[in-house]
Amino acid sequence: MRVTAPPFIACTRAPAEAQILLFGIPFEGAVNLRKGAYRGPGEIRLASDSIETYSPVLGRDLEDLALADLGDCHVPGAAPREALAAVREQIREFWRPERRTIMLGGDHTATLPVIEVLASRLPDLRVLQLDAHPDTREEFLGERYCYASAMSRVMEVVPPERFYQVGMRTGSREEFLTKRPHFFPATSLSPLEAVRRILPELTGHPLYVTIDIDVLDPAEAPGTGSPEPGGLRVPELVDIIRLLDGCDPVGADLVEVAQAHDPSGRTAIAASWIIREMILTFWGRGR
Repeated sequence: MRVTAPPFIACTRAPAEAQILLFGIPFEGAVNLRKGAYRGPGEIRLASDSIETYSPVLGRDLEDLALADLGDCHVPGAAPREALAAVREQIREFWRPERRTIMLGGDHTATLPVIEVLASRLPDLRVLQLDAHPDTREEFLGERYCYASAMSRVMEVVPPERFYQVGMRTGSREEFLTKRPHFFPATSLSPLEAVRRILPELTGHPLYVTIDIDVLDPAEAPGTGSPEPGGLRVPELVDIIRLLDGCDPVGADLVEVAQAHDPSGRTAIAASWIIREMILTFWGRGR
């Protein structure tokens, strides 16, 4: 792991003392237009200094939790599959079933090595994806391991019947017409209602939540690689996260922040705010 500065806000514990670990995967594979997601982990950490540790709605504070920031995984300059495999082995070194993790991306392919580690130890793992895009192309730009095909690779690890996709509002014809057990595009059902509907299937199982920042409307988060009009506002996304309060999240991530496309800085600030609410919702009660 590569030590980074500054750490995410309130991450003051030594790793050996922490119950919740943050870490970054600054991976960016094949991209056709707006690049820069590999800088996302550092940009989110820097922006976290702009927010408070306390959530008034939840009445919980990050300073009451045992949080550590491990820094970033080393991403070798290799082909995407080899680079992601190297990241996976680094995660294997520190992950334990009793610990909870938050990963800062990187493009959405960074989710894959995390899921490979967790699913190998948690055979009943469920995955909830909140995203503007399905990310289920078989390949893109001649590459099977890239942001547009990331969830196809994840569903080779966690089967589609345990994978839930919510909030999609764009994608290829094939992605929208291919039948998957739990595909809830925003074009047919609001994301909040979709999560309410699937909540009984998520409860009682280990859950991983992966959020692409582009699930938000570009007015809220312009700093991303593939902004898509018609998305959620930050409070709407946080309402969805708070619905999961009774679930058993074992990990989560937030990916695709590319601050170079947002001179205002609000994308990374929104991302750090969302991460605070995730941590406090999922683990703020000391479960």
